[in-house]
Amino acid sequence: MSEPHMLTSETQSANAAEDRDYWLSRVSDMSELGMIVFCEEAGLEFHNSLATKHLEISKNVFSEGTPYENILLHMANRGDFGLGEAQTFVDNVTQILNTQRTTGDGKASELKLTMPSGRRVLVTQKYDTNGKLLLVSKDISAEEHKSQVLDTALSSVGAGYWYYNCETNVISLHGDYLDKHLSTRQMEWARKEGVFAILHPDDLEGAKSIWEEGLRTGKDWQHTCRIVTRSGASMWLRWTAKPQLSDKGKVISFTSFFEDITHQLETNDALRQAKEAAEKSLKIQNDFLARLSHEIRTPMNGVIGIADALIHHHADEAINPKLEIIQSSAEKILRIVDETLNHTKMHAEKLTLELKPASPAKSVENVVRLWEPKALKNNIKLSYNIDDTVPDILTFDHFRYEQCVNNLLSNAIKFTPNGNINVILTTVRKEGHPPRLVLAVKDDGIGMTPEQQKQIFEAYTQADKSIARRFGGTGLGMTITKEIIEFMGGSITLRSENGKGTIFALTLPMDVESAERKQQNSGALVNKILEDAKPESTNYSELSVLVVDDNATNHMVITSLLESLVGTLHTANNGKEAIEVLKTTDIDIVLMDIHMPVMDGIEATLAIRSSNENWSNVLIIALTADPQYQQIRLCKNIGMDDALSKPVKLVELLKGFDNVLSVRTKSQEFLKSA
Repeated sequence: MSEPHMLTSETQSANAAEDRDYWLSRVSDMSELGMIVFCEEAGLEFHNSLATKHLEISKNVFSEGTPYENILLHMANRGDFGLGEAQTFVDNVTQILNTQRTTGDGKASELKLTMPSGRRVLVTQKYDTNGKLLLVSKDISAEEHKSQVLDTALSSVGAGYWYYNCETNVISLHGDYLDKHLSTRQMEWARKEGVFAILHPDDLEGAKSIWEEGLRTGKDWQHTCRIVTRSGASMWLRWTAKPQLSDKGKVISFTSFFEDITHQLETNDALRQAKEAAEKSLKIQNDFLARLSHEIRTPMNGVIGIADALIHHHADEAINPKLEIIQSSAEKILRIVDETLNHTKMHAEKLTLELKPASPAKSVENVVRLWEPKALKNNIKLSYNIDDTVPDILTFDHFRYEQCVNNLLSNAIKFTPNGNINVILTTVRKEGHPPRLVLAVKDDGIGMTPEQQKQIFEAYTQADKSIARRFGGTGLGMTITKEIIEFMGGSITLRSENGKGTIFALTLPMDVESAERKQQNSGALVNKILEDAKPESTNYSELSVLVVDDNATNHMVITSLLESLVGTLHTANNGKEAIEVLKTTDIDIVLMDIHMPVMDGIEATLAIRSSNENWSNVLIIALTADPQYQQIRLCKNIGMDDALSKPVKLVELLKGFDNVLSVRTKSQEFLKSA
């Protein structure tokens, strides 16, 4: 019987090595990693097929026992490390490995190589605990391609990004765009120290503060700062950082994108300067035209007056027709002056309204009668109709309103030879909307095409050049009418058909002020104040009023008007102070200025209405120096109960009190009944 076969120790070691090599190959192939092992004497001990493929080295070079230095020299001579002396590359790698072995810190070193085929390969090298050198290769061609495409795209729009790992302090800068503007040394600093190394000194502290806050909160952050280019110029970058958080919410890394906005800021600044220059130029132009118009008006009044005197007091059949031509020409010039002056006033924001009780019917009648002789002379039948619903008295600027009606009739008579013109004044009342005064001027004249209708309200524009030659004028009449009626809070519309006439309609919100209204609380009280400096207890004597205004003179004015009428008066210099007063004092009505420092009237009203405190529904009346309808509408839209224009009179103040208190009383009665 034969002896059982016994394995020698050498055979067992060889089998173990084969098993190890087998499993190393399997694992590395599955992970798509090349694997190379050198023994302690730096001779090749093991490599898998992927390593051969990645490094494109033949089997005779990768033979067992081949020193690593020989393989490095082969690759360096081939140009895998780039241009330069081959032995220098070998010496550098050898020095890195010697340092790694000596320090024993366990850190791996990396080499990025370019193979003869153009493939990009990352080789990671590290000593294990047994002193063997382990090399892992990875094909990074696809990753590098994607990175290059991204860098190219970002660079083309002046952008880039950098990544920072808070745990390893590893910085990865992708900023090809910066390479064009920074020196080599600056780029080295940025890649080693981070973006703060290239920031403008004046922006450094602010940027650090923002970044520290972002790292502390873990939220996205954005800021704008400057870097200094190689030429010493400043470049503005907008940074947007997005942190990556651990499961516990700690920032472990972040990616920060940057964008060069220097050109954008310079463009915006240039546009701002150009806008300011244009506005200044326009103001100078408008001021000049306004002064010029006034200067022209004075001598033209003399021409018209003397011509009129000569016609009436020195009648001469031979001279009078010539005087009438002078007078007519002067009147045309004066109308051009008036239209130009009104237009420049609108654009210089110097046009004001004088609101007072007046009869709209009387205004229309006055204008119609003014044009009756001209209509008769042109063989035009001019008629008007005043609807019974039109109130006898309205509070409005009747002078400006008559100016608008005058322009409409002038236009209608000019373009309606041998025709008919009808003027209609009526009211429109719609549930849920304030009543409106409507004036329509209808003619059966030459009419307008759709294109002419689009241009009719443009300054210095008429329907076409032939009309300008035939009828004359500045082309400002309809523009001014539109500007004035909108300034008064109304609107103008038209409907026309070429050859079949035109209808213009003026619509104006109504503020009815009848004679009976004088008997109401505010008017009666003012009369009593005029008669007696110490009035008896009034409907307002229990009110607590807060005056919010940053102007001490305005405080004095309001106090002088109300101190003998209301219960208590309080003052505040801005919206923030007003809110503090409301927190500690029972206030019935707040008189709120609009333009104030710290917190203006708009901001204060929004803060009060959204406070959810018991004083959030306090009555608020705006006191605005801007009497335009749009401003008053804004005040009411944001939650104010009423709005009065400065300078304010006592009767207007008390009328405002009546309005808001009446609405509050009606609301309370409704809630009780519900």
